[in-house]
Amino acid sequence: MNEIITFFRSIIDNDYLLLYVISIIPIIELRGAILFMPAMFSSLQEMIAGMFCCVAGSTTVILPLILLVRPLIRRMKRSKWFSKIAKNMEASLADRAQSAYSEEDELRKSREIGKKGKKRRRPLTADTKKFLGLFAFVAVPLPMTGAWTGSCIGSFLDFPVWKAALAVFFGNIVAGSILTVIAYFLPDEYADLFLYGFVILAIVLAITLYFTRSKRMERKREAELAKYADKNEYELELLKKEADENGDMLIKREYVDENGDKHIIIGRDSNKNRRAIDDDDVI
Repeated sequence: MNEIITFFRSIIDNDYLLLYVISIIPIIELRGAILFMPAMFSSLQEMIAGMFCCVAGSTTVILPLILLVRPLIRRMKRSKWFSKIAKNMEASLADRAQSAYSEEDELRKSREIGKKGKKRRRPLTADTKKFLGLFAFVAVPLPMTGAWTGSCIGSFLDFPVWKAALAVFFGNIVAGSILTVIAYFLPDEYADLFLYGFVILAIVLAITLYFTRSKRMERKREAELAKYADKNEYELELLKKEADENGDMLIKREYVDENGDKHIIIGRDSNKNRRAIDDDDVI
């Protein structure tokens, strides 16, 4: 670790500015920058100041990513060279956004079930569920859950930009605080081991996500088609009404594009399906 710190210090001679810059770098981000701090600082006050520099650096990318990721992916999908990459990125981010939203919803339901006999609370709004889900995702101090990933997911949650930005920002503060405490109390002889273990964990998570996402998406597609594909118009109208009440989306049809890729069109009516094709808004 000392060799890495020496290399970075040869480029930027101010430790706090160095942490700010490292926290902006994808993959390393706030989590990796904080793991460098035990080799840079000795006092708790210095590490706390360093943590806020890391938070400031990771915060720099939040708004640009939320605002630009989705339009950029749509432009890439229209490109001959980057179309397939963009479709995979879009499917992955949309899936992770839905997972973060659903996990928070399931956690809330389990808590409500465990509070029998108590007065029922007012149900949370969809925006609140999404905010809490995104916050919880970023607040867990693990690889692949930092500001870059959280902001990209936030761009696919379809709720106000400022709420998505705040959810990622507060999640970053929680994750940074947890890792700073760990880094401060971690014995020096285990610092390198902890850093390498964190890197190995990031690689394992990336490989696992890569191989499991396609299988999960295929199972989801088959389940949705089995649920809606054989319905007649009357049954679809009933399902549409139920979906409108619950805020769900109906899968109505499939189409194959000029590259031979099969897509499922989502929407509650034929007009929305046509707009989905025109806007290239498909999964």
